[in-house]
Amino acid sequence: MKHIKRKFLREYEFTKDGYDYAVEQGKIAKKFQGNLKDFVPYIVTTDQKLIQGFFYLLDGKKVMIGEPNPVVIYFSNAQGFLSSILKYRNDLFEGLKDEKTDVDIILNAMFGFYSVVTSFSSSLFNSLEAMINSKIPKDFTMVNPKRRNTIMKKHEVIRFTGFEDKVKKVLKKVTGNNFAEQKNQDYNELIKLKILRDNITHAKANIDYDVNYYEKLYTEALDFDYVKSLDSAKVFINFFENKLIEPCDCGLTH
Repeated sequence: MKHIKRKFLREYEFTKDGYDYAVEQGKIAKKFQGNLKDFVPYIVTTDQKLIQGFFYLLDGKKVMIGEPNPVVIYFSNAQGFLSSILKYRNDLFEGLKDEKTDVDIILNAMFGFYSVVTSFSSSLFNSLEAMINSKIPKDFTMVNPKRRNTIMKKHEVIRFTGFEDKVKKVLKKVTGNNFAEQKNQDYNELIKLKILRDNITHAKANIDYDVNYYEKLYTEALDFDYVKSLDSAKVFINFFENKLIEPCDCGLTH
């Protein structure tokens, strides 16, 4: 997969007249001395785009910084880790096949492999969660399935609803589309990703041994299809926001 385009929140392209007007309005806005607490700032870029930003207090002065889209950043991170995963795993397997390979090379390959696997699984699943949560409207409510006659608001849905229910129930209610049914194969790949991420996050040794023994966890990581997982995550994200993940024409892999 090619390196993807960077995306910012609420990014718009100007017409020439619109750009000139926005630049003039920006000059006026810089002189504003009122309370900015409830304002969401926008930044005009030199390539004639308008992007959403946020205020940051730097050395006592309030400045504006553009808000990157977290879905895109998390996905891009995972994409960057993928090449390292494939290289470390290949080096590990090739080293194991050659009896002359120094044991330190094998140890380093395994250590490096699992290090980037943890980062990949976390980043990629974060991109899915960020996408889901971004699509839930501010005034969204739903019945709490665990408590009769209890209504959950948006923040409660985000906090207490599991991934599967968010996809099958929450997003279906919000968008009218059921990804799990319409893209079942990709959905199953994402469930595999969730299982891997959960097992890594809550690492548990095999209780049948007197020592901490993680054979099952490391075997799962070594057998996992990371390419397919990344592809399915792209399908999921673009299913709910068309072309949010799209290749960059810079020619780089990442």
